Amino acid sequence: MENTRMKHAVDGVEAVIGYKFDDRFLLWEALQAAGSMVCLTGGAGNRKMPNGNKRLAVLGDTVLQLVLVELWYASGQERGTFDQLRQRVGSNTNLNNTGVQARLDTFVERAAGASVVPPVTMTATVEAILGAVYLDSNMESVKKVMQALSLI
Repeated sequence: MENTRMKHAVDGVEAVIGYKFDDRFLLWEALQAAGSMVCLTGGAGNRKMPNGNKRLAVLGDTVLQLVLVELWYASGQERGTFDQLRQRVGSNTNLNNTGVQARLDTFVERAAGASVVPPVTMTATVEAILGAVYLDSNMESVKKVMQALSLI
C-alpha cells in the first residue's frame, strides 16, 4: 500500500519521465538514497533498503551503456565515436545535471539528516530510474525515458 509521500514522489517522477510504472515500488526503490532507511512494503515485498537504490543503479548504468552502444553501432561510426558518446552522455556530471535539470532531486528520499541530494546520489538515482524502467518494461521504454530526459 502506498503512503502519501510515496504517491507524491512516484506520480511526480512518472510525469517527468513520461512513463507509468506497473510496479510503482520499483520506482520508489529507485528514489531511495543510501541511508534513507525507508522500509519498502508492497510489490517488491517487505524489506529495508540500507543501500538505497544502488542495486538498481548498477542495472541502470548497464542498460544506459547498452542503449548507447546500440545507437553507436547503428550509426556505423568508428569506435572512438562510441567512447565520446559514452563519456558525454553517461558521465557522472551529465547524469547529475540531467537529474537536477529535471528536478528529480525534489523526489529523492535522502539519507537521514541530509538537506541536499549530493551529485553522486543524483547520478545513482538517474541510473536507478533507468534500471527500474527496464525491469518494469523493456529496452524501448528505457529509450523513451532517456529521450524524455534529453539523454539521447
